[in-house]
Amino acid sequence: MEIVEGLLIFLAAIIVSSLIHSLFLPKVPLAFIQIILGALLFLTPIPVSFDFDTEVFMVALIAPLLFVEGVQVSRVSLRRYIKPVMLMALGLVFTTVVGVGFFIHWVWPNLPMPAGFALAAILCPTDAVAVSAITRGKILPKGAMTILEGESLLNDAAGIISFKIAVTALITGTFSITHAVGEFLIAAIGGLIVGMIIGVALVRLRVTLSRRGVESNNMFIFIQLLTPFVTYLIAEVFHASGIIAAVVAGLVHGFERDRITHVSTQLQLSYTQTWNVLSYALNGFVFVILGYMVPEVVVNILKTEPQNLVFLLTTTGVIALAVYVFRFVWVYVLYPYFYLPVSPFERAMNEGGPQKPSEKPKRSMYALIMTLCGVHGTISLAIALTLPFILGENESFIYRNDLLFISSGMVILSLVIAQVFLPLVTPAMKKAKQEGMTFKQTRVYILEHVVEYLRQHATPETSFKYGNVIKDYHDRIAFLKVLDDDDEDSKELERLQGIAFDTETKTLDDLAKEGRISQSDFDNYMRYAERTQVYRQASLLRRIWIRIKASFLRRRVRIQTNASSSLDIKENLKEISKIMRIVHYNVVKRLSKEANSDNQLEISTIADSYLLRTDNLTPSNFFNTKNNESMSKIKLNALREQRHILNELVDEGEVSEKTALKVREAINYDEMILVDRLT
Repeated sequence: MEIVEGLLIFLAAIIVSSLIHSLFLPKVPLAFIQIILGALLFLTPIPVSFDFDTEVFMVALIAPLLFVEGVQVSRVSLRRYIKPVMLMALGLVFTTVVGVGFFIHWVWPNLPMPAGFALAAILCPTDAVAVSAITRGKILPKGAMTILEGESLLNDAAGIISFKIAVTALITGTFSITHAVGEFLIAAIGGLIVGMIIGVALVRLRVTLSRRGVESNNMFIFIQLLTPFVTYLIAEVFHASGIIAAVVAGLVHGFERDRITHVSTQLQLSYTQTWNVLSYALNGFVFVILGYMVPEVVVNILKTEPQNLVFLLTTTGVIALAVYVFRFVWVYVLYPYFYLPVSPFERAMNEGGPQKPSEKPKRSMYALIMTLCGVHGTISLAIALTLPFILGENESFIYRNDLLFISSGMVILSLVIAQVFLPLVTPAMKKAKQEGMTFKQTRVYILEHVVEYLRQHATPETSFKYGNVIKDYHDRIAFLKVLDDDDEDSKELERLQGIAFDTETKTLDDLAKEGRISQSDFDNYMRYAERTQVYRQASLLRRIWIRIKASFLRRRVRIQTNASSSLDIKENLKEISKIMRIVHYNVVKRLSKEANSDNQLEISTIADSYLLRTDNLTPSNFFNTKNNESMSKIKLNALREQRHILNELVDEGEVSEKTALKVREAINYDEMILVDRLT
């Protein structure tokens, strides 16, 4: 019962930290707030207990976190930067474990050498999420974040295996390099095989069940939730690395993401949301524990060895310096493998964007940035908490508190150093300062930066899909830029919209009189038309007038034609598409009579919107599920980025809460329409 109470208290602290971060301290990293709350919890008289078994901690905390990282990593970027990622995730880990391990034993001779290696292994995993939060709004060197994300994923597994080998040597009192290498290879290869088999099997199972009509989303989500835990436990049964198995299973799910998405985009969205919540809770849980643990460890040290506190503080600083030096030298020497040249595709994608491609940084500056980005976080803390209490022959491990203190201090120190120095060595993204931005200015600003976001995430394999979404955003931007309340172009656009709507209504009226449109076709047409950009941007009075006209037309259609259609969906779609083509022809013909040298942009905007309707309703496009659902996911990610940019503008005081509320409503509406199309 005490464990349950402790969990609830820590989870409550996570929620409170998010509220503080969102409402009062948006510029302070969430991890810092969680650490402080954890420390405050220790100072309160509230009894908290979190004594977990080592294996329970590995299964319940580390396995799902690494699985999520594997699922979310970009497979295209990982494949492109695989060489620098492997150099950082494997080469640097082993170099650090051996080099820093010997260095720790040299500066602290009383500490057993395996304990030094274990401490070095604890300090190997990095936290790309923390780096991303700290460098938000900054420009990192090309490919740096991809390398950091790949390193963060793979060096966790390498560090944990190294830690386990070191702890085994510490407990047994014997160590053999040959045995350690053999044990590592067996654990790594075994984990790779188990993770691959289980990952592929579960993905195939979910896809097969979905294709056979099984639509129990809750069951599918539950299967994926169990995947990292089951994978870890099965791997450990075969004496393989459960951590590597969980990582590989996550990578398999990530690589097979498109196949899963094509089965059901809505299900994939549920997966993403579920894992985001779980990842949020687990990461927050670890940082709150860190805040709670540091004062507890300090108190224990003051009780048992007060004379060592200064020594431990000094040792923490010296070890941190050694870790940073190893990382800097490693990146500096291997710099040619890290910075890949800009491809012609990337050059074309970035041309004309708000952010030009960054110039190739100097070797020393690149190494410095990558060194400062070596932030330690959740995984390092989780590993440290699994340090044994008892060694062989029931001997107490007297250095446990000391190593916990150094590990915690190193995590906090790396966060502080990154928070202070990274912004100084990375250039800020250029932002057009616009105080008191209006609704339309805010929308244009957000859409322009989302276009840049999409450009950065596009790859040669996905350029067509991203290009279509980018084109849609460009159309919106062009549309919004002419909508200035005090501009004559806005009045002209509104006038032309009125003409287009009147022409559209007259066309539908003529079709109804001739008996060429059924009630179901008319209803479907109006339902689709009401979701279009032109209709949504029309004034409220204009939309009310259109609805009134539509109600009269619907009555006429009901009288003069059949009340329902016996056509199947595809044939019905063809009928609606025919109506749309007739409407488009008449609208363009009518607008051409209004054309002059000053309103070409306005006429083109309206005409293109009707043409886009026609193109979207062709059966080949409408039923292209594979392409449409992939693009839908891109659009949903773009909407998420819109919210993020809006929050930044609000935090910086560029947009008022009143304007932000209107923008959020617009984003929510776009999301509602998109999700509605998927269901």
